[in-house]
Amino acid sequence: MSKSKLPLGVLLAIQIVAILIYPPAFFQRAPQAFVMPPALVMLFVLAIVGINTHTLSPELTRVSLIFIQGINMCIRIVTLFPNLMLADGSWAWPLLFTQIVGLALSWYAMIAMEHRSMEGLRLRQVRS
Repeated sequence: MSKSKLPLGVLLAIQIVAILIYPPAFFQRAPQAFVMPPALVMLFVLAIVGINTHTLSPELTRVSLIFIQGINMCIRIVTLFPNLMLADGSWAWPLLFTQIVGLALSWYAMIAMEHRSMEGLRLRQVRS
């Protein structure tokens, strides 16, 4: 059984999408929640810059990227249930859909990062 390996650029794009996918109406109802996606993207960028400048080890980068997705999943679960019903009593279907998609993408990104080689996390490969 061969494993299909996703290119690093696609995996990184999936991680960004997993962090940023929210319906705009969610931030209108809960403006304080707008802080979390940019904060997670900033941590993501710092991890990628850290590994490519040799500031972070590949092990620490992998743990950081998995941690960011784990935090993203926890935040999505915590914010889903209190915001699932709107003030008029209707269901927030766009929120439910984007939260499920975001959770699935985060879960996939975590699993894919776990199975990727340590040196496969660098944007520029180091030649021996």
